[in-house]
Amino acid sequence: MQFLTNLPSFSLVAIVIVFLIFQLLFFKPLTRYTKYLLPIVCGFAWALWYAHTQLAWTLPSEQEGKPLHVTGMITSIPDIKPQQAQFRFLLEKTRSTVQLTWKFPPKKLQVGDVWQLTIYLKKIKGLMNPASFDYEAWSYQEGLRAAGQVVGNDYVLLNSAWYHHPIDRLREQVRDRINEHLSKSPASIWITALAMGERQGMSAEDWKILRNTGTNHLIAIAGLHIGFLTAFVYTIVTWIWRRCPPLIFRMPAQQAGAVAALLMAFIYSAMAGFSLPTQRACVMVSFFLITLLLRRKIGPWQAWSLALFCVLLINPLSVLTASFWLSFISIALIIYGVRGRLAPVGLWWKHGRVQWVMTLGLVPLSVSLFQACSLVSFIANSIAIPCVGFIIIPLTFLGCFFLLISEQLSGALFWLASKVVSLLWIVLTYLAQLPWSAWYQFLPSIWYIITACIGILILLSPVGFPGKGLGIIWLLPFILYKPPAPPLGDVWFTLLDVGQGLSAVVQTHHHILVFDAGSRLSATRDMGETVVVPFLRSLSVTHIDRLVISHGDNDHIGGAFAILKAFPIYLVESSVPEKFLNVPASYCLRGETWQWDQVTFKFLYPTSDKLGLNNESSCVLHITNGTHSLLLTGDIENRAERDLTRFAPGELTADILVAPHHGSITSALDAFIQDVHPRLVLFPVGYHNRYHFPNPVVVQKYHNMGAFSYDTAQTGAIQLKLTRQVDVLLVPSLYRVNHQHYW
Repeated sequence: MQFLTNLPSFSLVAIVIVFLIFQLLFFKPLTRYTKYLLPIVCGFAWALWYAHTQLAWTLPSEQEGKPLHVTGMITSIPDIKPQQAQFRFLLEKTRSTVQLTWKFPPKKLQVGDVWQLTIYLKKIKGLMNPASFDYEAWSYQEGLRAAGQVVGNDYVLLNSAWYHHPIDRLREQVRDRINEHLSKSPASIWITALAMGERQGMSAEDWKILRNTGTNHLIAIAGLHIGFLTAFVYTIVTWIWRRCPPLIFRMPAQQAGAVAALLMAFIYSAMAGFSLPTQRACVMVSFFLITLLLRRKIGPWQAWSLALFCVLLINPLSVLTASFWLSFISIALIIYGVRGRLAPVGLWWKHGRVQWVMTLGLVPLSVSLFQACSLVSFIANSIAIPCVGFIIIPLTFLGCFFLLISEQLSGALFWLASKVVSLLWIVLTYLAQLPWSAWYQFLPSIWYIITACIGILILLSPVGFPGKGLGIIWLLPFILYKPPAPPLGDVWFTLLDVGQGLSAVVQTHHHILVFDAGSRLSATRDMGETVVVPFLRSLSVTHIDRLVISHGDNDHIGGAFAILKAFPIYLVESSVPEKFLNVPASYCLRGETWQWDQVTFKFLYPTSDKLGLNNESSCVLHITNGTHSLLLTGDIENRAERDLTRFAPGELTADILVAPHHGSITSALDAFIQDVHPRLVLFPVGYHNRYHFPNPVVVQKYHNMGAFSYDTAQTGAIQLKLTRQVDVLLVPSLYRVNHQHYW
C-alpha cells in the first residue's frame, strides 16, 4: 500500500472483504483461493484505515505562517539545548501531533505539561533528493502532521500533573540524573541511549562512525540489549530460586525465572519508550517466555512471525522505517543461518558464526537503505557486542536501579560505564577512519537487491548444499553495478534540494563539478553531509575535479567542508578562497576557461576589481556543449547583473538559468533577462522561507519572456540532460513528482 500515490476508498475495500467472506461461506469450491486472499485484503484494509486516520487532519494552506493560538500537551521528552527546546505537541482541538521549536523557553519544559501557546506552523516538507533521507516518510509514520515554532510572550502553563505521560516523566528524570552525574563526559550520550533509548545530542560525525563500523544497532535498545538483560535476570532468579526450598514448592525455578525475565523485558522496553526495535524484541522474548510458562514449545519462525504480526498490528506504517527492516531481517538471518545445522564444537560456532551471518547477510539491506555497508563490521562488532552486552549495559542498568537507593553508588557505576564507553569509542573511531572501512554503492532497481538476497541465501545455506558456490554469481550484478555516465559532449545537471540555499552538480563523461554546497545549520543539519555527499556517492564518485563556491554566505559555503572531508578535490575556486585555510584554493575570475569532454566552462564574473562585495562578488559560471548552455549565477544582484550586461552581453545566452539570488527582487534586471533569454529558470529555495523567495514579480518577469520556471521547494531535486542533439527538448526530471506518495 505504501507505494500508492493516492489512497483508495476504505468503503470500496470493505465491500471486497464482505464479498470474499460471502464467497467463503456459500461457495465452497472457491474456498481454496479465498482463504489465502481474504487475509491479504484484510491486512491491506487495516493499513488503509490506519493511513486514513493519520491523514484525517492536514494543516490548511491559509494557516501556514500565520499566528495560531492553541492549547495542547507536550508528548515527548523535550530536547533541551542552550538557546532552544524541541518537542512534540498534541493539539487539543484537532488531536494531531506537531513538532515545535521554542527559543528561550521560560522554564524547564516537561513531558505532560499542558500549555496555551501562540505558534507558527507549516506543513512537513522534507528535502527530496536522490539517495537522501526521506524526512516526510519518517514524519508521517511518526504521526507528525506539521512543524513550527512558538512565538510571542502570551504563553500560559495550564497544567503539569505527574499522571500525564508518567512513564515518559520517569524517563525524563532518569535522563536528567544521568546528565548530572556525567555532565562533562562525551559518553553521557551513549549511557542515556542505552538506558532509555534517547539519542538526542548525537552529531552527524558520531553517526558516521557508527555506520562505518556497522555498530549503529548498538545505540538503539533492541534485541541485543533486552536479550542480555532478560538472560541475566533469568539466570540470577533461577539460581536463587533453586537454593530456597520454600520457593521451589510454590513454583518451579524455570517458571519463576521466566516471570522475572518477562517483567524485566517490559520494564526495559517501557524505559526505551517502546520504540519499534524494542517492540519487536519485547514481543519475541515475551512469546518465548510465555510458552515456557505454559510449558509449550514454540519454534523460532513462529515467534518471529507472531512478533512481525503484532508490530504491524500496532502500527502498519512501521514498514516505512529502516529499523523495521533491520530488526526483522537480522533475526530472520540468525534463524536461517544457525538453526537446524550440525553444531560443531568450538569458539567460532558459539560466538563467531552469528556475527558472520549478520555481517554477510545484511550487506544488501545496508546498501539499499544507506547506500553503504561496513567492511570492518565483523571486527568492530566482535569487540563492541561483548563490551556493550557484558559490561556497559549491566553497569548502566545497575546505575539506574541504584538511583533509588544511593546517588554515590549510582554515580560511580555511571562513571565506570562511561570510561568503558570512552575506550570503546576510541577503537570504533580508529576503525571508522580506515580508508577501506566502508564500501559505497547505489542501486537503481529492486532487482539488484533481489539477486543479491538470493546469492546471500545460497552462501548461507548448510554445508553440502548443492551449488553453494553459485551464490557468488548471483552477487555479481550487485557488486559490479556502476551508474551510467553522460556520453561524450553531453552534460548532466542536477540542482539539489538543499532548502534555502544552493548546491548543483555538473557531470560530463569523465568529470564532476560541484557548484556551491548548501548550508550548515548545526552539527546534525549540514546539507553537504546529508544531501550533497550521498548524491555524489550514488554516482559512484571517487573524487571531485572542481569545487566552486560562489561566495561566503552560509547557504552556499556551509556544506563545503563536509564535501572536502568526504572526497579528494583537485581544485577549489571561489570569490572567497581565504575561507579555505587548509585547502589550496584560488579565485574564480572572469576569463578563466577550460574544456572537459568537449564541454566548455567559462567564468564570466567577478573581475579582480569586483571582489569583496559579498553577494555581488559571486562566481558566475557559463557551461555549453555547443548545442545547449547553462548559467550558474550564485547570489548576484542588480549591480553585478548590470556589469555583466555591459562587458559580457553576448556570452550570457543560456537555455537554463539558475536564477540569481534565489529569485530575490534585488535581482532580475530586464536587460540581464533579455541577454540571457532562458528557456528554463530554476529557483533554489526553501519551502515557505522567511525571505518569501522567489518573489512573484521576478517569476512573472521570466514568464513574460516565455520561460518555464521550477523551484526546488515544490519539485525537489531538478535533473536535466543537455545533449548535443538540436531537436531534443529540455525536459526536467522533477524528483518530488517522480517519487510522489499518498501522504
